[in-house]
Amino acid sequence: MIYLRFILLFCIIIINAFSVNKSPALSNRSLLPLRPETKINEDKVKDALESDSSKKSTSRDIDLNIKQVNDVISYGLDVQVIEIIDSLKKSGDGEYNALLEKRLQKTFNIDLKRAILDLFLSLQYEGGIDASNDILNNYESNRYPNDLINLAILYLKKLGDKNDLKKTLIDILENKEGNIVAIAAYYLGELSSPEYSREMMNVYDKYSNNDGVKSAILIALGKSNVIDYADRFYEISIDSYENPSIKASAIKALSYLAPEKITENAHLYLQNNNNNHNIKLAIIEALSRDVSLKSKDILHDFLRDSDANIRIRAVEAIKEHNDIDSKEVLIYKIKSDPSSKVREASGKALVDMGSGYEAIQKIVFDFSVESNFKFIVFSYLLDKDIHSARSIALDLLNKENINKPSKFLVNIAMLFASKKGNFDDFYSKIIESQNMNLMNLAIKGAVYNKSALLLDRLKEIKKTTNSEYLKKLLVNY
Repeated sequence: MIYLRFILLFCIIIINAFSVNKSPALSNRSLLPLRPETKINEDKVKDALESDSSKKSTSRDIDLNIKQVNDVISYGLDVQVIEIIDSLKKSGDGEYNALLEKRLQKTFNIDLKRAILDLFLSLQYEGGIDASNDILNNYESNRYPNDLINLAILYLKKLGDKNDLKKTLIDILENKEGNIVAIAAYYLGELSSPEYSREMMNVYDKYSNNDGVKSAILIALGKSNVIDYADRFYEISIDSYENPSIKASAIKALSYLAPEKITENAHLYLQNNNNNHNIKLAIIEALSRDVSLKSKDILHDFLRDSDANIRIRAVEAIKEHNDIDSKEVLIYKIKSDPSSKVREASGKALVDMGSGYEAIQKIVFDFSVESNFKFIVFSYLLDKDIHSARSIALDLLNKENINKPSKFLVNIAMLFASKKGNFDDFYSKIIESQNMNLMNLAIKGAVYNKSALLLDRLKEIKKTTNSEYLKKLLVNY
C-alpha cells in the first residue's frame, strides 16, 4: 500500500512538471539593475556618431544614441571620451562642444585635456580659452608636460586675445626658469612682439648658461623685426668666444633684418667656425631671404656639401627664391645625387617652382632614373598640377607598349584610377590593353569618374566579361 502511494505521488509530480507553461527566458542583461552611470556600448557610441549613414535607424534610436553619447561625455571614463573625440575630429562635428567644454573644465586627466583642446583648435571653437589660460597659470603646481603647455599657447595664439597672451609669456620669460622660458620666447617671436624687445634682451643678458633660452630670445627678436638690435646680433655672430649655437641663432635673427649682411660674410662665418653644422644651416636660412646673385652662387656651393641635410636645405632655399635659372642644376641633383631624399626634394622643388612639366618629363623618360623615384615625383606633380601630369602620362603611353606595360605605367594607372579628374583620353587607350591589370585599372578609373566617353565601352565589357570582379564593378552599367 505504501509502495502504491509512492508510485502515485511520483506520477502526479511528473505530470505537473510537464503541464506547466514555460516562461520566456530572460537574458542576463535584462536581469541586471540599471545604474545612472551605465557603461555605453562602444558600437552604440559609434552608431550615434554615424547615425545618418544607417538607413534602418529610427528617429527614436538616433535620439537614444545621441543621449548615450551625451552621457558618456558627461559621466563616462576618460578613455571613452577620448575615443568619441577621435571620431568627432575626423567628422568635424561640433555638436558636442558645449558638453566637452564642461568636461574640460572639470577633468584633471592630461590626455583628455590635450584631446579636447586639440579638437577645439581644429574646429576653431573658443570654448577652451579659460582652460588654456588655467594651464599656463598653474603648469608648475600641476606639473603639466611641455606638449600640453605648447598646445595651450598655440590655442590662445589662434583663438585668444594676443595681447593678453603676450603679457603672460613675458611674465614667464622674466620670472620662470628652464624650457618653459624658451617656449615663451619662441611664441613671442611667432606673435611678433617688438613692444617687449627690451624685456627680452634683458632676459638674454641674464641667462648666461642656458643656450636654449638665449637662442630662442635672439630669434624671437629677429622675427619681431627689432631693427635696433641688428648691430648687436652681428656682434654676437662674429664673437669668437661665443658658443656656435648662439652665433647661429644670431645669424638667423639678423637674417630677418638684413640677410644681405649674412651673404657678404658667409665664407668668413664658415672659416671662423670650422664649417659648423648649425652655422651652415643658419647661413642657408639667411640666403633664402636674399635673392642676390651672390646668394644664389653660395647656395649652389652648398648643393655640393657632403651632408645630405645641408644639400636638402640648399634645395629648399633655391625653391624659396623661385629661381628658375637653377632648373638644370636641380635636374642634375635628381639624376645624380647619392641621397634619395635630396633627389626627392629637388624634384618637388621643380614642381613647386612651376617648371614641373618639362623637368619631370625629362626624368620620366630617363631610363637611368629608378621607377620608384619617378613615381614619387610624378605623384607630387599630380597633386600640384593635374594638367601637366596628364600630359606626361599621355606622352608615356605613346612611348610604351600598353600590352607589356612598365611598372611605372601601371603605377600611374593606379593613381588615375582613384583620382578625381577628366582622364578619359588616358583611360580610352589603356582600356584596350591585353594586360588585364592595366585594363582593369582603366575600367575602375572610368567608373570612378563616371566617364561619358567610355559609357558604351563599359556596357560592352559588362556583357562580354566572365570576371566577377568586373561584373560587380560595372553593376550600374
